[in-house]
Amino acid sequence: MNRALVPLALGLLAGCATAGEASPGSRPASDVAAAAEGAPATAAPMPPPAPAPICTARLGGDRLRRSAVVRTIDAGLGAWLQTVSIDPKVDRGHFRGWIVRSLPAGDACYRDVDLRENDLVTRVNGHSIEHPEDAHAIWLSLRTSSELVVDFVRNDETHTLKFTIVDQ
Repeated sequence: MNRALVPLALGLLAGCATAGEASPGSRPASDVAAAAEGAPATAAPMPPPAPAPICTARLGGDRLRRSAVVRTIDAGLGAWLQTVSIDPKVDRGHFRGWIVRSLPAGDACYRDVDLRENDLVTRVNGHSIEHPEDAHAIWLSLRTSSELVVDFVRNDETHTLKFTIVDQ
């Protein structure tokens, strides 16, 4: 999204989020009428909490359904990149990896993945992703790959996430 449009978009979202909500200190008309007649105000019943979202792409903590991986690949790398925020890390003119700025908030599939803001992703399935054609090749290779391995650095320590991709 064009950075100049971000404040506008946030403003529109804020407007939508508050539309129809009562202002602080206001009461529904039925409560005001009841109070005027001397009757106690009634509180609207609270709706039950929404069920926690579940991730259907994962099986346990370390396996991914191939069908979910293929759906994501078919949607395109560009579509996935719109859900994350990353920046390249270049040190002394050399590409080092991608700094994670944010992952999809509220996405159940990322909830317990050990990847955080400011982690530096250095390799995916053993390959550096310095150029768009590198990303595209790795993206397409996941269709038939038996695993997804993400190497990253956090606080100068190397870590690896490993997911087995299963045909289920």
